[in-house]
Amino acid sequence: MSFSDFMNKVRQWDMKAARWMMRHFYILFFEFVLLVIFCFFLYGTYRTIDVAHSASATSVTEQLLVQQATGTSMIIILMLLNSFWMLYMFSEVTRLRTILKDISFYQSRRKSNFEK
Repeated sequence: MSFSDFMNKVRQWDMKAARWMMRHFYILFFEFVLLVIFCFFLYGTYRTIDVAHSASATSVTEQLLVQQATGTSMIIILMLLNSFWMLYMFSEVTRLRTILKDISFYQSRRKSNFEK
């Protein structure tokens, strides 16, 4: 095995290790953080909706504040769901980028083998 073949193998293993770390560590970490935030706000929304039942029907101010809090909580939950979707799309884009890099690497390697 020549030195260049050995270095190509080292680069290939390095690329696979970096891809594994990127796919399994960062994405899962951000998904876990977003899941905790989502659960926190979902619990807060549930408590806000639960409070809506105990608000007096005669007080317009209380009713408006409950509606405002519920609407704001729903917007926050939708934004968190959107961030889950964006994280999923980011993961897919990075996966496609690594696949294209692999294809490019093997194509350039194949071209250099044909030129010899």
